[in-house]
Amino acid sequence: MYFAPIFHTLGSVLLAFAATMVLPAMVAFGYGEMDQGWTFLGSLGLTVFAGGALIIATQGERPLPRRREIFLMALLIWLLVPAFGALPFYFIGVVPGVTDAYFEAVSGFTTTGATVLSQLDIIERSVLLWRALLQWLGGLSAVLLAMVVLTPYDAGGMQLFRSAVPHGERLSGPNHLRQALATMWWVYVGLTALCAALLWAVEMPAFDAVCHALSTLSTGGFSTRDGSLTAFANPLAEAVIAVFMLVGAINFTLHWAVLSGRGSGALSQDPELPLLLTLAAVAALAIVAALMLGGSHGPLTALRHGLFATLSMLTTTGYYSQAPVNWPLFVPLLLILLVLLGGCSGSSAGGLKIFRGFLLLKLGRRELDRLSHPHGVVPVAYGGHVIDDGAKLAIWSFFFTYLFGLALLSLLLAGLGLEMADATTAAAAALANAGPALALLPGAALYETMPDAVKWVLLAGMLLGRLEFFVIFVLASPRHWRG
Repeated sequence: MYFAPIFHTLGSVLLAFAATMVLPAMVAFGYGEMDQGWTFLGSLGLTVFAGGALIIATQGERPLPRRREIFLMALLIWLLVPAFGALPFYFIGVVPGVTDAYFEAVSGFTTTGATVLSQLDIIERSVLLWRALLQWLGGLSAVLLAMVVLTPYDAGGMQLFRSAVPHGERLSGPNHLRQALATMWWVYVGLTALCAALLWAVEMPAFDAVCHALSTLSTGGFSTRDGSLTAFANPLAEAVIAVFMLVGAINFTLHWAVLSGRGSGALSQDPELPLLLTLAAVAALAIVAALMLGGSHGPLTALRHGLFATLSMLTTTGYYSQAPVNWPLFVPLLLILLVLLGGCSGSSAGGLKIFRGFLLLKLGRRELDRLSHPHGVVPVAYGGHVIDDGAKLAIWSFFFTYLFGLALLSLLLAGLGLEMADATTAAAAALANAGPALALLPGAALYETMPDAVKWVLLAGMLLGRLEFFVIFVLASPRHWRG
């Protein structure tokens, strides 16, 4: 095991992360939140010290990281960045303890959006910006994770997307990370800026527009208000956010291809986007019809809130344009299924991913066909290519691992005192990185009232979901360390 490249990269990541704390510090001083501003600068100093120490300790010649180092590097980044991101929450005092501070930071960085904070309307603006910024950084990190780790190392069928990764597939881990960041940075920043500008143009206050843009493109779902988007009662803002939630749930290499003039070829080779749009349309029609038949919504109201809820949950963002009360039972059940499925690969969305769901249906149909034609050869194709046995095994393995993880988390949460319905929904929300989905249940428990043990289980679920299980399972394999 070569630790030098791991710790050197971690140090560089922490230094870059520390630089982002300048933004909430500036906002704090600008709004007269002097204590909070100095707290952010103090947290920045601690993060710089840790990152600098790691870099200094690993100076000199460093071997290129291998598969095992890259996987461990990914895990440590997702554990340590939220640890330093939790410092402002803890030292400012918006949370009662270390567990809540780390929970809020992990929830933000994994773009889960589960929050232990209440009374958001009166919380300092610098803190609200920091929450949104954590999600924005986490969304970008999720895209880079897919490009640098999951796709090149064939995690859960992601080898199907090697052709979509722009440049640098054979670079070393840190160099590939730098190449991917250089490719995606301007796309991610540009789309975020466009979202913020459009929200401001439809009369959302400037600060709220920036925070919601950060949380929307990352499909994170943190809001600046307790009532989520219901507090704004702005249909035009909901429309803008709906569009950019969808944008955030699309493979970012497609955005890169379109913006760089290579869109026609990339779009024609990737069936995942049409599948996402088709599923969204069909699910929205079903939910709108259910709301209308339930008698509590007129046609236009049902269309507005039904379409928004569909996109919000399918993209694993978790915003609400209306509190989900008096909705027919069919609606939250379908929305929870959409949450578990999630968005496209290579996006900031969580969940199982559209391509895996589609291929699982095709593989299941193939097995049924083989019952009637046991000697027939029934190939399964995706994007014009026949799926090999390795990819099939990876997809089935990921699916059953996902189900096992959901069942295990549900049982653990129930054993720690949650009602079974709450436990199952909270487990699904954590694994799919869609924390606000818990509110789909009438009278569901609040994250802030849950015991610390429950929060740590949910933390594990968020990280498992964001790292797509295999990063952690590979690290736990003795064969991985021998080979």
